[in-house]
Amino acid sequence: MSANSDVTSADIVVTGIRASLSSSAQIKRDADQIVDSISAVEVGKFPDANIAESLQRITGVAIDRSGGEGQFITVRGLGPEFNTVLVNGRVMATDNAGREFSFDVLSSNMIQRTDIYKSPVSELQEGGIGATVNIVTARPLEGRDGLHATAQLGAIYDTLREKASPDFAANMSWTNPDKTLGIVLAGSYTKRKSQADTIAIDGWINGRPDIVQDVDGVPTLITGSDPRYPVSGNVNAPQSLYYQRAQEERERINLSGTVQYRPSDTLEITIDGIYSKFNVRGVVRKMDNFMAAPYYQPTFDENGTMTSLNMLGADFLAQNPEFAAQYGPLLTNNGINSKIDHVYNTTNRLSDSYQIGGNVKWTPTDDIQIAFDASMTGANRKSPNQYLVIGGLLPYTYQFNLNGGGDLPSVSYDNDIINDPNFQRLHYMGIDNNRSRDRGSEFHLDTKWDIQDSILKSVKIGLSYTERRKINRSFNNSDSSCTYCGYHVPIANGLLQPYDWSDLLGGGRNIPPTLFQFDPDAFLAYLNDPATLSIPTNGRTPEEQAAFAQAALALDGGPFGVREQLRGTVNVRERLTAGYVSMEFGGSAWNGNVGLRVIKTDVLSSGFDTPVTSITATPGDDTLQYSYGPATAISVRNSYVNALPSANIKYNVTDNLIARAAFSQSITRPTLTDLGVNNNFGGRISIPTSSGGNPNLRPFRSTNYDLALEWYISRVSYLSIGGFYKDLSDFLELQTLPVQQFGRTFQDTRTRNGQTGTIKGVEIGGQYSFDALGGFASGFGVTGNYTYVSSSAKRDQTLEDYGCGYNGLSPHSANGSLFFEKYGLSARVSYNWRSDYLRNCRDSQSRPRNRSSYGQWDFNISYDLTPNFQVYVQGVNVTNEYVDEWSAVKSRFLMLQDTGARYNFGVRAKF
Repeated sequence: MSANSDVTSADIVVTGIRASLSSSAQIKRDADQIVDSISAVEVGKFPDANIAESLQRITGVAIDRSGGEGQFITVRGLGPEFNTVLVNGRVMATDNAGREFSFDVLSSNMIQRTDIYKSPVSELQEGGIGATVNIVTARPLEGRDGLHATAQLGAIYDTLREKASPDFAANMSWTNPDKTLGIVLAGSYTKRKSQADTIAIDGWINGRPDIVQDVDGVPTLITGSDPRYPVSGNVNAPQSLYYQRAQEERERINLSGTVQYRPSDTLEITIDGIYSKFNVRGVVRKMDNFMAAPYYQPTFDENGTMTSLNMLGADFLAQNPEFAAQYGPLLTNNGINSKIDHVYNTTNRLSDSYQIGGNVKWTPTDDIQIAFDASMTGANRKSPNQYLVIGGLLPYTYQFNLNGGGDLPSVSYDNDIINDPNFQRLHYMGIDNNRSRDRGSEFHLDTKWDIQDSILKSVKIGLSYTERRKINRSFNNSDSSCTYCGYHVPIANGLLQPYDWSDLLGGGRNIPPTLFQFDPDAFLAYLNDPATLSIPTNGRTPEEQAAFAQAALALDGGPFGVREQLRGTVNVRERLTAGYVSMEFGGSAWNGNVGLRVIKTDVLSSGFDTPVTSITATPGDDTLQYSYGPATAISVRNSYVNALPSANIKYNVTDNLIARAAFSQSITRPTLTDLGVNNNFGGRISIPTSSGGNPNLRPFRSTNYDLALEWYISRVSYLSIGGFYKDLSDFLELQTLPVQQFGRTFQDTRTRNGQTGTIKGVEIGGQYSFDALGGFASGFGVTGNYTYVSSSAKRDQTLEDYGCGYNGLSPHSANGSLFFEKYGLSARVSYNWRSDYLRNCRDSQSRPRNRSSYGQWDFNISYDLTPNFQVYVQGVNVTNEYVDEWSAVKSRFLMLQDTGARYNFGVRAKF
């Protein structure tokens, strides 16, 4: 139905924000399925600098941020791995571990619109049970003829870094007067310096750990089975408390281009490509207070949470020689559990990705359309990182208090000791340079036969073939990372420098004001020095240490060079063969479609089996060290067929009121790297850990029902309400479960099937422009939406004390915007909010991780200096809201994080 039927606005010409909203409303109205859309305000100007941050203004969409910037989306409570993201109708390779698409790799200046399909049709690629998102770049033959160009010269300022960085973009389009030939080119360069300050507990250990209590004035070890234990059930003890500052420099280069040729009315040829180079170079500085049983004089609340405890130091053992003599040899570190680590960690992500495609549309007759599309895509990633740890066993007993820093946990500390370089010792030194490679190709043949004078309007038949291979290779020094573990070897003078972070989280939170940092290159040179390696550690004699040093230096690259660890190899190839048929029906006031899509999936997972031959503990520390046997190549095949029906019906109740209903079945396949045959081992005596792939995973299946009602008030304004219900099975979820291996209980982390349940909800959305008011008031408008989602979940394995729902599902989410556009001024202020949600049912220490409700204010203001020049400023999280996370109960703190506010500002020109 044409927008000209809206008689109240038929003669209004809309531009800017209104043009974007009008285009989005028209796409929603004309669609044969339930869809929402975000359109560019004009060429090269998307509503937000980040694509994900624009999508969160669509009903049912929430986003996850990385460094305060939108990276992933959640739709209707289903996380990024359950939503298919396409670029120009094709899958684009990603440098992520899985299929989930990172919206931060693409600049918004090259995007014409982004559509979110919430109810599928059979011709749409499968894979998203939440939604299918299609990012569409500009097409020259759909725009104006002639030569046009836009340019943006700007900067990005992050308040925590207090530094501005460049943000440049340009677009050019040319189309001949006959609109038979056109080209669009776009490019951008962005550099951003960000910071995230964090205080966190690395999970809560659930069980009955050993404690030390004063019994009749005498320190006594009490085990979990002792009737004197102060709590009847399991307790939850903190694994560690750490303070952290992560600083990143993000550099992104994007290039895109499209050429279209229409030699006749019956033939159109399109060739397009996208290239993205995205490098993130980060440094994490962390002070970590690791806690381990036995806990001295702990206290508990009514939920079994350990609210305070003491870590035994050398002073305690000196004051209690009888306790030391009786229990010391049985305890970790001979009873000295009071220790602190200074960590220097580089977090680098050096990636590039591309997509190249061609499309031919041919209309041999008025009733027949044939389209062929072919594309190839690739992504690469290298992560050259270092994780360097120094520290020491403290000479004093320190106290942990869950509410010691106001509303935050704290530990007692002696700053003169923890920041005394003479007290520090070498510990763990992990070096890696892991690599990821993603390659894919697609071929689609789509046909349509239009039928005249019949209730059956058209028949669509299509075939497709997709092949994708993801290879992750692990390069590290895991076979020698514990060369210095145990806090034995002193550090040479001059290598350590103090780092002042007294302003961490705003300051004044009982956080140590300084920690150590060091030049990693100079530090590694000291570690590789044969003289340093010859210092006896872990109880070795000088002769034994000399032999150990010689063996370490003989390793390829030395003890701190990287070597390929075959047990970490993930090599997964996936082939998809699909066919579909769809029939469209219609009458005077209604239309609909019914279709079936059948897909055969073939997966080959390859890698190496490297058996564990021994597990030993590090003297002076409880870090576990593993020895492995020779690697053997292995592979596992898996295949399955899915038949996915879909049906959509649309009924025009009146000229401006549309009712919709939809039914479909959909799947989400396991992410490729989750299908690996790899296994990894680590952890400590108290908590051995393992992780890896699961090549026999089944696809996550959903049966979907949708209803919607849409009232179009004008070409810009509308109100909508919709309801949805999803019946889920074989839910895919990353879980950490206790698994018996090698005579120990490991916390094993990998993706598993097994969960069933339902998700249902209601979406209400709309937008309204006050054009009818006239004058100044006619410049105003509002947009907003609210989503309510409820769920039920049944798991094969549950937590005794916590009923987990679905990861990423907020029961309530809402956002609203007020905009003004008139007299050359365009302004918008927005508030985005989502309620508490579960991030992971089994996170650190196999315990839940929840995130508290979060809302932030953003704004966007621009002013036209002339018809060709505009100045702008955008603000994100301008009130500097913090991210807060907790475990099974809110009092069981996990994290508080500050990412600051971000501002984009500059000038735009168009010609």
